[in-house]
Amino acid sequence: SRQDVMATMMEEVNPTMNDLITAAALSKPSIKCTGCSKEFPSKNQLFRHLTNNAKTCLTPEEYGEYMIHVVSAKKNWEKIGVLYGYLPGTDYRLSSKSPADDIAPSGVEGGNHAAWMVIQAIDRVSRIISGSGEDKKVAWSAEEAAIASKINRSYGSNSRGSEAIEQDEFTGAITEVLCTHAMPLYSKESSIGDGGEGISHNGERGNQMKDEDDPEQQKQVQEWVESVNQELEQMTSEMDVHRTSTKSPHSTGWSVGRVRVFGRVAISNKKFNAEMDVVHRRVDYCFPADLLYVSDKENRQNDQMPTSETGVQLKVQTLQDYFDSLPCFPPGNKPFRVVEQFDQNVGAANETLQSNPHAASYYNLEKPSPSNTRTLRPSIPRPNETTLTYLYALKKLMQRFATKVEELNVKDEAAVMEKEFHEKKRKKQREPKKKRSRKGESNSNDDKHDDFISVGKKDKECLPHGRKVDSPAKAFEPKGKRVLRRKRFHNFCPNILAHDFLAYRRMDRIYHRGTIRLQHENNDSESISAKQVTKNDRPFVVFSLTGDLFLREQALRVMGLLIAICRGAIDSDIIDCLFDEEYTNLVPAPLAPRLGLLSGEATYMTWEGRLKTILSARLCNIYKKGWNRKEIVNAVEKWEYSLLKDIARGWYWDGVTDDGRLLSEIDWLQNVLHPWAQKTRPLLEDYRRWKASKERNESTIEKETDDQSLLPPLESISHDVPEIFAKVLDLLRKADASGLWPSTSPKRSLVMVTTNSEESNVKSIAVAQSATRTKETRTSAYAYKEGEGGASGSFSVGAMPDLGCNQPKGNILFPELVKAAFELERALKPDREPSSTIAINRNAQFRPHTDNGAGAGQSNSLIVGLGNYVGGELVVEGAKKDIRYNAVEFDGWKERHWTMPFQGERYSLVWFTPKGCEGMRGIDMEFGEATTTD
Repeated sequence: SRQDVMATMMEEVNPTMNDLITAAALSKPSIKCTGCSKEFPSKNQLFRHLTNNAKTCLTPEEYGEYMIHVVSAKKNWEKIGVLYGYLPGTDYRLSSKSPADDIAPSGVEGGNHAAWMVIQAIDRVSRIISGSGEDKKVAWSAEEAAIASKINRSYGSNSRGSEAIEQDEFTGAITEVLCTHAMPLYSKESSIGDGGEGISHNGERGNQMKDEDDPEQQKQVQEWVESVNQELEQMTSEMDVHRTSTKSPHSTGWSVGRVRVFGRVAISNKKFNAEMDVVHRRVDYCFPADLLYVSDKENRQNDQMPTSETGVQLKVQTLQDYFDSLPCFPPGNKPFRVVEQFDQNVGAANETLQSNPHAASYYNLEKPSPSNTRTLRPSIPRPNETTLTYLYALKKLMQRFATKVEELNVKDEAAVMEKEFHEKKRKKQREPKKKRSRKGESNSNDDKHDDFISVGKKDKECLPHGRKVDSPAKAFEPKGKRVLRRKRFHNFCPNILAHDFLAYRRMDRIYHRGTIRLQHENNDSESISAKQVTKNDRPFVVFSLTGDLFLREQALRVMGLLIAICRGAIDSDIIDCLFDEEYTNLVPAPLAPRLGLLSGEATYMTWEGRLKTILSARLCNIYKKGWNRKEIVNAVEKWEYSLLKDIARGWYWDGVTDDGRLLSEIDWLQNVLHPWAQKTRPLLEDYRRWKASKERNESTIEKETDDQSLLPPLESISHDVPEIFAKVLDLLRKADASGLWPSTSPKRSLVMVTTNSEESNVKSIAVAQSATRTKETRTSAYAYKEGEGGASGSFSVGAMPDLGCNQPKGNILFPELVKAAFELERALKPDREPSSTIAINRNAQFRPHTDNGAGAGQSNSLIVGLGNYVGGELVVEGAKKDIRYNAVEFDGWKERHWTMPFQGERYSLVWFTPKGCEGMRGIDMEFGEATTTD
């Protein structure tokens, strides 16, 4: 058959083909190593040979070229995570206190500068720059600062792109994680030149960092860390030389700052983001215990600052008694035993701890055997009952700042919506990608299978098992439905307002992390004097704050408010005022001294499971890979203690008084805390009246707006209209009655208290934000009963920057009103440059906000109020301004401003020139033409 013939032919041909293949293999040219003359059949074999013998087989010049162009080639670099810490230099940490204004600051500036230094040091080590003759020194400059701001690190802000979450300037960090690329660390069984993976002697391709538990691999990592730290020390020493040449008057105790690397790990997943993937962040604040205590003498001296009864104070006679009552224990993760009194068995360990808290025995983290547990684990004496009561009251006060997990209230629309969002997010994370992609449009039909049902689905509510219910409340009957109620920290950040998404934050807890003293320090010529250290045996308290994300100045203002309440400078219900989402006024918290702030650590629990790597310095046996080795944990704890000591010394920078008081403490109390308390007490009284009015309205049948019940009657004001405003007011009323008043845009309605509906129930900002994103029915952050003028509304007229400054819709609807409004501006402010645009508001109460964009041609906006109303003042950065028939200028682009509650008919006009309308004068425009933009 044909098949048999073909088989016979192949049998005759195959031997010849095999001979040819063998001959070709024997004649294939080999590659020779010029150093040892050995021949290799392939480049990979030669690279494997050079990996272990490059120094002996190559000349020094060839070896340098080989390391730079082959080993250090960026195509062979890997993504790594670096654990490091830093402390800014004295010039930056104490910049507000240094009198040497004519001397440029020197040293480590802050987080961006420290990260940039680490990147530079890693680059030098990776490229073998040190000692190779290739100098790549780069000076810190504004251009480098812009590049450093984009470094991916735990406390960075580049990924989110908002100034509101920038790390507080001139603050250090105990530990931080940085992501970058560096030359891989190859083991002896790895090779280079195979696309970034190592090839073992058996020819198998594998990960370069395959076995980080290998002693040889750990040794290479440790040598790399030491090399990077040597480069960092060289960089800081150059800063020190530069500073010494300036002959600063503050040479004693001055420091350029410190940067130290503790370890590195290979990051196998390219999607890992050191900034965005943080689950928990910790921020520490170290301050003298003096700030928590108020003596009777100090109370008598401050007659204008009466002490609140809600203050948290330890009932002792003197400040020295207060110092002696506080338990002293160093910060860290190691637990301590509390004993009633010292005995002989623990005496040696306790003596070591008290005399030298960072001694080796303290940092010995090996698990002690049952026979020597009492001698290896130091103990602290149990405080007396009075001190325990004080510490418990302090703890309860701290808990009021933290977010809490509460039982889900189905009547709370915002809570239900947030719970639904998190449930859907978790469900999406658990589903494979292929399964999610196959669903496609079918996701819209999955609501009936969700565990949580949106309020308002009257006839479609279902339990998780598909059973129908009569009301949304019954859908949540199964127990265990709880929700994490986040808080709005808009009063704790200067760049964030209540309607901003970033204001909605989670702060898990505030706790007492440690208490350190400087009395046992060996003072040298660069330390503070022994008299200053031992005066009153001053303790320094370390409070820690943990949360998902900290806004700029958030931690400082939380600590400032906590200290103010403890001292009795203000009543504790100020906490309710600052976190009350329904209260529209802005009440900023006091700013604590920046000197004591220190970023603690960031944790990545989710990504630790994905990477099988421990990404924080802690003892943990779940995974072998990561920063869980005893040497790293010990080094981090010693580093933390040394940073806290430096911060404690900084509080002495201004000196002490004859009676032992810190001048830095006195300066903050007199210039910050006391003025803030005097200004805030009246605001707190306003909040109390508002809250009482709200509670009365909830208990009565005929409800009215909570704010309106606090206003005087309309009969108390004059209804006469000044002649200059008569024409515009008449045109405004006609526009209102025409029924053509344009609707408010979703973004503008988000900062308005009133809405275009007749609803009277209060809605959460979260609901309004969701409606804005999903383009649902337009609503505002809150819904209140309207004033006598009817529904609220806001729109703009004149020129707009969109589409070549074409006219908005209002120009067509009300051309006579627009023309008269621009003429009114000229009549009110003849010397003012005419504006291009006007915002026209009707019965609109705005919550604190800043205007979008940037002004052009003028720095200030002009506003005036018209109509028969009471209240409705404009508040600019806390200062009330009566605008009823009274034009007021303010910087709406930068200054936070809002509207006080009002009752009656209230119109307001705001003249401004947005960016993009430079040179446009509204008074010169022709209105009523067909070219419009909505």
